[in-house]
Amino acid sequence: MQIMSADDDVEQVAFKQRKRLGLALGGGGSRGLAHIGVLQVLEEAGIEVHAVAGTSVGSLVGVAVAAKRSVMEITAVSHRINWHNLARLTWPNRGFISFVPLERFVVNWLGDITFAELKLPFVCNATDALTGEERIFTEGRIAPCVRASSTVPPLVQPCEIDGHLYVDGGIVNNLPIKSVRSLGVDVVLAVNLFGLPSYLPAGREGYFLTVLGHALCKAGDDPDSADVLVRPDLTGYSMLRFHGKQSIQLGREAMEVKLSELKATLA
Repeated sequence: MQIMSADDDVEQVAFKQRKRLGLALGGGGSRGLAHIGVLQVLEEAGIEVHAVAGTSVGSLVGVAVAAKRSVMEITAVSHRINWHNLARLTWPNRGFISFVPLERFVVNWLGDITFAELKLPFVCNATDALTGEERIFTEGRIAPCVRASSTVPPLVQPCEIDGHLYVDGGIVNNLPIKSVRSLGVDVVLAVNLFGLPSYLPAGREGYFLTVLGHALCKAGDDPDSADVLVRPDLTGYSMLRFHGKQSIQLGREAMEVKLSELKATLA
C-alpha cells in the first residue's frame, strides 16, 4: 500500500492540466516495455495525453494509446507478447526474418484501422530503404506503417508500402519530437530508451547496445529538445529479450522522477 503524505495530497488536489500533452515514444526493441511504465504513472497522476508519435516499438505502444486502449489492457497484452507473436524466420530475401506476424498482431488486437479512425492524433516514421530519407506516416492503414517503422535491417525484411521499401524509423530519427509537436500539442514528453548508461556493460551485446544508443541519439531530433525527457536506465537490458515486469518498473521509476517537472510544465 502506498502511503501519501499531506504534501502529496495537496499536490494532487492543486494540479490541474491546462496544456495539451504529446508523447514521443522512441525505439529500442524489447526495451519498449518501459514505455508502459511511463503510461502507468501518467494515468495514476490523472495526466491526459492528446497526441502521440512513435518510432519502431514506440509506434506499437503509441498506436494503442492513440486507439484509446486502457493502460491496463496494454499492460496485460505486453505480458503475453513474445517474438513468436511478432516475427518468423523466412527464406533469405533482403533479410532472414519477416515481420508480417507483427502486422497481423496489430490487426488482431486493434482491428484493420486507419489513421483517421484513431481516437487521438498519431504519426509514426520509417526510413526509405532506397533514398535513406525519413517517411512520416499520417494516413492509410495503421498496421503496415507500424511494421515498416519497426523493420530493423539487415535481419528483418523491408516492408513495402505503395511501391516503396521501408525499414526502421530509428535509423534517421529514433525519437520523433518534432513530429508530435506538429500535431498541435503544447508540451512534449519524450521517452528515450537509450538514455545515458549507468555503466559500460561487459560482453559484445552490451557494448554494441551502448554504442548504438549513442548513434541513435545523435541521429534525428535532439532528445533535449523535448519539454520533459524521460530516460529509463536500461543499461544491460537487451533489445531482443523481453524482461516485462523489470522493464515496466524501470519505466515507472524514470517517470516518477520527472512527474513533478511534467506537472509544473502542464499547469
